[in-house]
Amino acid sequence: MPALTPPAGRAGPALRRACAAPWRMSAPVRGRPADAVAAMCGAHAQVLSAAEVSIGLRVAGTTRNDVRDALWKERSPVKTFGPRGTVHLLPTRDLPLWTGALGALPPSSNSLPADARLTRDQTDEVVSAIAEALADAELTIDDLTAAVVARTGSWAADPVVPGFGGMWPRWRQAIHLAAHRGALRFGPNRGRKVTYTSPQRWLPGFRPAPAPDALAGLVRRYLHAYGPATPQQFAQWLSAPRRWATQLFDSLVGELQQVDVAGTVAWVSAGDTAPAPVPSHGVRLLPYFDAYTVGADR
Repeated sequence: MPALTPPAGRAGPALRRACAAPWRMSAPVRGRPADAVAAMCGAHAQVLSAAEVSIGLRVAGTTRNDVRDALWKERSPVKTFGPRGTVHLLPTRDLPLWTGALGALPPSSNSLPADARLTRDQTDEVVSAIAEALADAELTIDDLTAAVVARTGSWAADPVVPGFGGMWPRWRQAIHLAAHRGALRFGPNRGRKVTYTSPQRWLPGFRPAPAPDALAGLVRRYLHAYGPATPQQFAQWLSAPRRWATQLFDSLVGELQQVDVAGTVAWVSAGDTAPAPVPSHGVRLLPYFDAYTVGADR
């Protein structure tokens, strides 16, 4: 694998580690909750209260109700499966880019026994069934299970996936892939039950962006939020293969700039080396599952 080499004249500055890793995340975000979600490259929302606190720390005066109103009334962020297949809030306006990029990731390793896994054809069949079932509906997980099994076959209901003290049906292995391919997002809770629906119900005409443009856009957003960073750090953030991430950075070398961070070679988007306009000060305690702890892992 050839080393990343910047074009002539674009070697970039040396940055002090204290200024670089990453300087922008300490600055307040001006705008609405969706702007903070965009600045973080997604707010981790496996537990929604964690996302609410993460956003509140970054947008002065924001309350839990402001975040919930933005999510369910304004619909400016969307709750879905994001990086690493975990639940995130993502900016609705950028959902075509996110799904185009996440849907293009290489298949992840599967730790289940071979006879419990979905085949590639079964995975495609499940995603198509999910898209069809959610096109005009908000379904609980039990409703969605029934709809998927009815459209695929009894094999989709086989209880082979360990989950929270029980066994989930086989099709659940593909639920995050359905979101990554633009077929699923979360709907508002029905009492204490989660619901799922189609992104097209919020975004008429929605479709994932072409993969090359979407991946390039995601790299730029990641580096703006968490750079300078290496392809290996980007891979860890996405839970993607390191070799694949290195090849992706190589393909974008004309758009990236190499910098030196205390003797370590890292990358930013070309020309994106100015520090945040508001210098950081004091200490901030981060909530559990804050995006910074994963995106800025060093």
